[in-house]
Amino acid sequence: MRARGKDEEWSLDMKIELLETFITGHPVIDAEHRKIVHAINEVSAAIRAGNYDQCAAFLDDFLQVCMDHFKTEEDLLAELGYPGLDDHIAFHQELILKAKSVKVLCMDMSKPDHIERCFDEMATLLIEDVVKGDLQFVSFLIEKGVVGPQNHPLHATASAKPSA
Repeated sequence: MRARGKDEEWSLDMKIELLETFITGHPVIDAEHRKIVHAINEVSAAIRAGNYDQCAAFLDDFLQVCMDHFKTEEDLLAELGYPGLDDHIAFHQELILKAKSVKVLCMDMSKPDHIERCFDEMATLLIEDVVKGDLQFVSFLIEKGVVGPQNHPLHATASAKPSA
């Protein structure tokens, strides 16, 4: 996922991308991460086009997609007996509060700095969910046999056997 490169200036012309290293290997979770990326990019496109009325609906979609994703994850992890579930749920609750505050920030489209902060905060929220939250349980999913090491790019390369 990236909103900008190391030496790039911030720009609403740029889209968020889900990088291969952020793939969990679980098809439902990864599909939901793509939906979150899509929701962020829809807000960005509406801002670029000056369709601020559409932004409110897209922000509602963004918030709903995030909440649905968190519920999916929590249900999956509960079913599997994930030992860090309570912490993960608390983390999701924090992210929902952040997402709601991002929505409030984004609703004031009259100030250019609010628009930039809106996009940055949405991207940050997604990155926090995937990097700080979800990648912590990937090893657990592999351990439980829900995803194979070959389905996760970081584990696939780590578990690859050298050729003779």
